[in-house]
Amino acid sequence: MNGVPVPVVSRLLGHSNPRMTLRYSHLGDRETEQAAERVGGSIGNILDI
Repeated sequence: MNGVPVPVVSRLLGHSNPRMTLRYSHLGDRETEQAAERVGGSIGNILDI
């Protein structure tokens, strides 16, 4: 999905529900790890650590 949010891909494909898009999308380990790093970084910034 190259960093494009699921709701955007869903609308581009004409799916009425993002769950349908998730059925066909394949999130790899790299994407999951990158998302976890972003979330962790944001939490770290909030906690000032």
